[in-house]
This record gives sequence, structure tokens and C-alpha cells, in this order.
Amino acid sequence: MKSNTPLTRLLFTGVFLALEPTVAVSQRPQSQSSPSPTVTTAVDGIGLGDNHGLAQEEDFYTAMIRDKRFAEDRPEGLIKLDVMVTEATGNPVAGLAASDFHLLENGREQKILSFEGFTGRGAGPEPPVKVIVLIDALQVSAELVRDERDGVISYLRKNGGRLAHPTSVFQLSETGLWAVANLSTDGNALARGLEHSESTLVRRNTLGPRTVGLAPSIDFALMALGQIATEERRQPGRKLLLWVGPNGSRSKELKIRPSLYATICWFSTLLREAQLTLYSLWAGESESSAQSYNAYIAGVASPHGASSMNLDRSVLAIQSGGLVLDSSEIEDEIGKCVREAGPFYRISFDPFAAEHPDEYHDLKLEVDDRRLNAHTNTGFYDQPYYSADQIPPLKRMSLEELQRIVDLDESDAAKANQLKGVELTQRLSEGRLATLFTIVHGKRTRQQLRILADASSFLDPPTDEIPAAPPPSPDEQQHMVSMTATYLTSAIHKLPDFLARRVITRYQETPMFLESGVKYQPLHQTAISTTTVHYLHGQEDADAEGHSLRLGNLDLITYGVFDIALQNVLDALNANGRFTWIRWEREIAGRAAVFRSTVPVDQSLSRAMMCCLPDGDGAQTYQRYASYQMEIAIAPDSGAILRLSFQFDLKSTSPLSRSDTMIEYGLVQIGGRTYDCPLRSVSITRVRSVRVLRWWDESFRTYGPYTILLNDSSFDQYNIFRSESRVLTGFTPAEK
Repeated sequence: MKSNTPLTRLLFTGVFLALEPTVAVSQRPQSQSSPSPTVTTAVDGIGLGDNHGLAQEEDFYTAMIRDKRFAEDRPEGLIKLDVMVTEATGNPVAGLAASDFHLLENGREQKILSFEGFTGRGAGPEPPVKVIVLIDALQVSAELVRDERDGVISYLRKNGGRLAHPTSVFQLSETGLWAVANLSTDGNALARGLEHSESTLVRRNTLGPRTVGLAPSIDFALMALGQIATEERRQPGRKLLLWVGPNGSRSKELKIRPSLYATICWFSTLLREAQLTLYSLWAGESESSAQSYNAYIAGVASPHGASSMNLDRSVLAIQSGGLVLDSSEIEDEIGKCVREAGPFYRISFDPFAAEHPDEYHDLKLEVDDRRLNAHTNTGFYDQPYYSADQIPPLKRMSLEELQRIVDLDESDAAKANQLKGVELTQRLSEGRLATLFTIVHGKRTRQQLRILADASSFLDPPTDEIPAAPPPSPDEQQHMVSMTATYLTSAIHKLPDFLARRVITRYQETPMFLESGVKYQPLHQTAISTTTVHYLHGQEDADAEGHSLRLGNLDLITYGVFDIALQNVLDALNANGRFTWIRWEREIAGRAAVFRSTVPVDQSLSRAMMCCLPDGDGAQTYQRYASYQMEIAIAPDSGAILRLSFQFDLKSTSPLSRSDTMIEYGLVQIGGRTYDCPLRSVSITRVRSVRVLRWWDESFRTYGPYTILLNDSSFDQYNIFRSESRVLTGFTPAEK
């Protein structure tokens, strides 16, 4: 029976991960009569926010395995934009392709990485689209409030009260933000709720210590926008927020206020991440001062240019890709805005590198057909860590340079510091590492050498570890591979039930630009944990391991190395035999023949999954089929596997850029007999952290910098697992 047990699981529980992310690489579903084994890397968070628990987590993972709706791995940019294209008459345009658009970032041509077109009806697999109407009655005359309400009610009752999109209605008053009507497509029901003032308090107007510090009416308006937008950030799909209120800006203070810059960045990022487009509908008589917002449409690029006008609702509307409409016909203007629910397009791109945090980048989207107008977000605030590049870059070092540092007559601390943030250009094998350990006795330097060796596990060995022997003939290669298939068929099924000790030394990188102000640290040891592996009835007891480890903020668990990993090799050999000769290598156990199997994405049995993303409600999964490489080092005379590695080709820029696992095997004694079993494994992954952005008492999640997690696992103390009983003769029970 082939197992669907995951091979590697990450437990991700940091301050910057608000829910339970899961990264997984699993097999493409096969027929029920021949289930395929699974190689999985998962990130299961137990941190802030909602927590599913382990039982629910397993159910959720199983459901993902059964789901067959997965796209092939494709580039997907970190910055995502909703785009509306209209004719001169304002009618939306459908049927355009990515080639019809040109995206300019700070005046430079930007590559569109992903492109999707939607009808805007939110049907089937399309993302939902909703309309939110906000009636602004804050410091407004009773007559104008009545006009606003009447205009909204008139719109809701059009077409017999049948609304094309789910709609909700809010009202902002002196007392706070009120939900007047719940989400519905029944316009008549919404209108009745508005007519009878059936409302629920969402937020009371109170000025706390974290307000913007402007006029109370401005603070209350921004609080309402922040409340609605952060809630919508938790919901999937596109949203149109129609703000019906008095003309002009409430702000009469136009002086520069650098302290507002962080608030401006927060709202800009929030509206984009929430997929919320703001529409400003002016009600009442026109004011000449109302047009003052035009001078502030361009995004503010530094704190020294920030003023309260940069937070004006009309400015935010234009910057979010929405419109500003000035008309006494509220009903008609709402209809114009709702028409922009679709068709629409969603594009993504990777931003150009930022030189400093919160660096403003201007956006301009052009359509080849100049008769058409495209509007979307006019800019965004870029971060240095939005780049996929390592920040700061690692220092590349050869094994010769490493040897020179080890030979230096310096203190342990001095040597260790020179080895931090280093990336080797060749594999540091266990044999060479053991030689270095005979020279180095300092704890810090030894730990850095261990990190370097683990991180280099997937690199090619140096030339002096590649025997200068000619490659075997094609027939000899085929014979070796056949012996490996025979070996695996025998080895997988002949292991007895046993227990083994597993010691995990965990390392992680502390990325830059974390909100807590923690400084960057390259890979460093964070925890050591010891647990017992149970191998029963031909399967590793994953539950026992998965439930036993909770190592602080970030956990990466590797399991399934006793059965699932080898089963995947056997399946690949039986399915296509596409292993090709690579080279000879010198292993501790002797000379090894190295073969590699490369599986393209269109034939891949594996998929990359990550849950949960910061998008939507925080429970959405990232799922893509992924190509991968499987490399085996085998004993040429027996076909026994000495080393096995899986490397997944993850093209997407977020949220997962690397997921690799290596396992080394050797002879162990179990119950007086010798078996080939895992001796150690290395798992390494690179994922984006999740950043929580807070303002007032509102917060939302977005991607943060990449972080690297690495586990070094060793296995020993193998013991037979069995129960024994003896019959005791001559035993007389004691009388009661």
C-alpha cells in the first residue's frame, strides 16, 4: 500500500504569521486503484489569530490532497492589481490579453508576470465581487443626510430591487460607524432596513492615543475607512466602496506633517491588499474648494511632503483606481460606479528594488488601443525585502577559502564571525567536515561549520571528491538502476517494527525589516529537540512525531524518511526509469554512483502548496504543480541508496522559493540484524514571512521578507519494537 503521508512539514508560528501557513509539495492525484505516495513540505502555523488545531489541520491537509484543481507552477508577482478598462462612454471592455497592456513603474517598463480576465459576476471559479455603500452623515445637515439616503434607497429599488452584486450599506454619523443593512442582493430588503434605521453599531467614535491627530471629523472618517477595509482584507474577492458624502475636503489644514507619512503608507497598502476600489460620490452643492484634491493625486514620496490632503477620500479614491463623481443624481452616480464591477482584469508583477523602506513607486498602465482607458492603483509603497534577492547578500566562499579561515590562529569568536552569512560554492561533505573538526574545537566555529555543511548539501562536491574513473557503460548504468529497484522493493518491506531516536537541531534566519526592530541574523541555531520515531507495520508513525514537536516560534519537522522517500524513488523507477547518470562520488561508505531524475512541470507528480496566505480570510491556500529533481547516490555493487535528495523548482516569487530535502542512509543494527536506515537528514526551505501592519486598533497582513529555515536531523538508538510476555508457573494468588 502506497502512503499519502507527508515527508517534510514546517510548523510556522512567529509573531509575523497571524494564522496557520502550510507549505506542501505533494503528489498529483492518481486513480484510486493505484494511489501515489506523497512527498510533502508543509508549514503549519500555531500563532496569532485563529487556530485550527492538529486534528483540523490534518483534515484540512487531506482535503487539499483530494482537490484536483491546481494550476501548473507559473510566475506570480508580489504586487497584484485589479484593472478596469473602459471605452470613452464609460462602458467596461472585456476580452483583452496581457499583450494589450504596458505597465510602467517609475517610468520604466515593467514585466507583467500573471494576467487573468474576469466577467465581474463572481460566478463559478471567479472571485466574488461585492458593493459597499457608505452614507456619510458626519457633520452633515439633516436635509443633506435625507438626500443621501433617498438617493441610495432609489438605487436599491431599481430593477425591482434585483441587485447584480451582493451589497451592504453603512452609515457614518456623529456617534460612530453603523451597519445599516447586511450583505444581500435583495435591494428592496436593503432599502427597508435603511428606511427603518435598522442598524448595528460597528465602531463608536472615540479619540484614542493613536489617532491621526487632525480634526475629529477627519479622524472619524479615516477610522471608518480603516474599519471597513481591514475587515474586507479578510474576505476574498474584489470590493467597490462607494462613499456618498458632502463635497470637498474636511481638512482645511494644508501644512506639511511628516508624522502622517506612515498613515498614508498604511492606507495605500491596505486598499490595494484588500482589493478595495474607493469611489467618492459628492452630495450637495458644489464648492470651489472641492477641486483642491487634484493637487494631491500624485502619491507623496517622503514624510516631508505629507499633509492631511493626502488622506482626503477623493485622493484615496483616484489612487485606488476609483472615480470622483460630482452630481446631485446620487442614484445615477451609484449606477456608474457599480458598472465598474466588471468585466475586469487582475495582473501581478515583481516591483523594482527599493532603496529604503516605504519607497513610493508611481504606476501607469497603458492600453495599446488609445481609445480605451485603463485605471488601477496609481502607485504603491515598495519595500527593500519585496525583492526575491537575499538581503543582505551572502558572501560566497570556496572550500579553499574556508580552510584558510579554519587554519587561522584566531579566537573561536573571531573565526565564527567570519563564517556568518557565508554561502559555499561547493558541497562540504561529512568526511571533510570531520577533518575540519579535528582542527577546530571552539563551539561557535563548529556550529557555523555545521550550518555551512548543511546548507551546501545540495551543491556539487569539489573535484577532489569525484573519483577520476570513467563513467559506466549504458548497460552498466541500467544494471545499477535495476539493482536499486530490486533493493528498494526488498528493503521497504523487510524493515521490522522499531523505535529510533531522532535529534533535530533547528536553524533559522532572522530577516531584515521586521516591525519589532530585530536586527538581521543569518542562519543560527534556535533549538534542539529529541523525540522517538515509531516505525510500525511498514509505515512511519507521523502523528507521533507531528504532535510531539512545538519548538518555539518556528518549527520544521521532517518525517516519512523511512518509507515515503524511498517509495517515491521506487515509483519513479517503475513509472519511467528516467534516472540519468551524473558522476561518481566519494562517500564515507565508499564510491557511489550518482543518478538524477528531472520531472518537468507538465509531467510532475508533485505540487507546491502553502496555507495560509495573508490574502482573503487567511485560510486560502497557494497550490501549484511543481517540477522537481530527485538525485540518488547508490552503491554500485548492490544498488543500495546511500544518499537521496529532492529539490523542487519553484518559480513563483511568493510565497515559497525553495523546498529541498536530503537524506543519508547507512547500516544499523536492529534486533541483532543489519538494515539500511536513515542516519541523518537535512531539510531547508525559504518562505516569505507575513508582516502585520497596525494602525489604531486595526491590522491586516501582507507579505514580509523571506526567511530561511533549516533542520539537521540525526537518527540513532534503533531498537526492535515488540511486546513480550512470560507465563509464570507455580504462582498462587494471594487470598483476600
